[in-house]
Amino acid sequence: MQKQHVKQNLIKFYNLLSQAGAKLAHVFHMRHRYMFTKQNQLRLRYMTSLSAFVIAIVVSLAVVIPRSEAHYGKTGDMFANAVEVIQNAEGSQAIMDSTALGKLSLASMTTRSIPHPSSRVVTIEPGDALSVVLEREGVGDDTPTTIKALSEHFDPRDMRAGDKIYLAYAPDNNGQQQFKALKIKLDPLRTVIVKRSKDGFESNIDEKSVERVVHAKKATIENSLFGSAEKAGIPRGVVADAMRIYSWNVDFQRDIRKGDTLEVMYETFETGDGFIAKNGNILYANLSVRGQAIPLYRFEMADGRVDYFQPSGRSMKRTLMKTPIDGARLSSGYGLRKHPVLGYKKMHKGVDFAAPTGTPIYAAGDGVVEKSGWFSSYGKYIRIRHNSELKTAYAHMSRLKAKQGTRVRQGDVIGYVGTTGRSTGAHLHYEVLLNGKQTNPRSVNLPTGEKLTGNQLAKFKAALKETSRQFASLVDDTKVASRSIKKDSKLN
Repeated sequence: MQKQHVKQNLIKFYNLLSQAGAKLAHVFHMRHRYMFTKQNQLRLRYMTSLSAFVIAIVVSLAVVIPRSEAHYGKTGDMFANAVEVIQNAEGSQAIMDSTALGKLSLASMTTRSIPHPSSRVVTIEPGDALSVVLEREGVGDDTPTTIKALSEHFDPRDMRAGDKIYLAYAPDNNGQQQFKALKIKLDPLRTVIVKRSKDGFESNIDEKSVERVVHAKKATIENSLFGSAEKAGIPRGVVADAMRIYSWNVDFQRDIRKGDTLEVMYETFETGDGFIAKNGNILYANLSVRGQAIPLYRFEMADGRVDYFQPSGRSMKRTLMKTPIDGARLSSGYGLRKHPVLGYKKMHKGVDFAAPTGTPIYAAGDGVVEKSGWFSSYGKYIRIRHNSELKTAYAHMSRLKAKQGTRVRQGDVIGYVGTTGRSTGAHLHYEVLLNGKQTNPRSVNLPTGEKLTGNQLAKFKAALKETSRQFASLVDDTKVASRSIKKDSKLN
């Protein structure tokens, strides 16, 4: 029965197209044979165009109208209604007239349609205020309470052009769309969410969980350490940490050569989608300088202190770091030189490291800040007393961080590179004073760090074996993955 019903409607539909074709031929003064075949059948090219137009109307209505037989009957009935509307239209122009579609009671269909939850993403434009944006997006009277709830975790004044706001809406009891929730991503890990509650609006912070991941990489130095490490996939922050670890024994400006290598095993903390929230500790590093390997292992001692030790159990730390600054270039050594400002030869009683203004400067060793302030031609200056015989001095800084009389630890940031005082450019002037007299920092014979013994040494040796095994395993996995990728790429 249903098939017969649909068949009848199709016949009606074809007759409709034929009538419309005849009307069009009459209106545009077309010969009958241009529109119809010898069998008086509508030619395919016109039937296709006319039917496509009608079908487009029917399909559009089918999308707008909810598919509920309880409200609208079966598909054949709806199709028949559309055919009837067009049949009742007078002339070919009426087919195109939108008023003919009004006979399908679109107004009643709209009121009976069921609204669904919706969402949108709004990008803040230059000059936009959050309150104005929310009003514009239909939040309306809920704007003040929404902003008040948001302010518990985020200052709306911190919104910047390009920031995105995620808005959600849902139908209320009257079927009208109502604002329900708002989300603003604060950083890759944290999102502030404001949502409607019984008492108005409430806000909370949704923070992604991170997990610890261990990586193992190896870089062969070609031109620069940072460039070669980046090529090997080692983050810049990890390279900087490795330089600090080795800074007690290695002068990265003079000692590093092309062909030297750096192995490193380090932690990262990552989200489930692979975003690296931060780098963790370096667990193992092995810097090979001119063929001489210097492996170091991270180890936490019984008193809670953490240090890096050589396989023998001796710490790499010395009384003073060789270079109290990262990534700087040695621009002037210790000794007699032509003064760049005064123009005549003068003894240079320290070493200069050229670096951009603002580069952090580290305390070369543990001690007490003896002087912090402006000091003659040295400009902004800090001097640290390490023991009764040994002091270090740092000059021409742009900003001082360590205050006079405070105690600092080796590696603490005490100030930042600048060009204050008698200076021609941004650099650190660094001095070592032995018994009150400036001495060549490279010639000072400094004692080595502490040595593990007894039970501590046994625990370190066990940890060393496990770390070495883990590094070898991770490197092998990386090589296998690399070979697999290359093999697969040949198949594409």
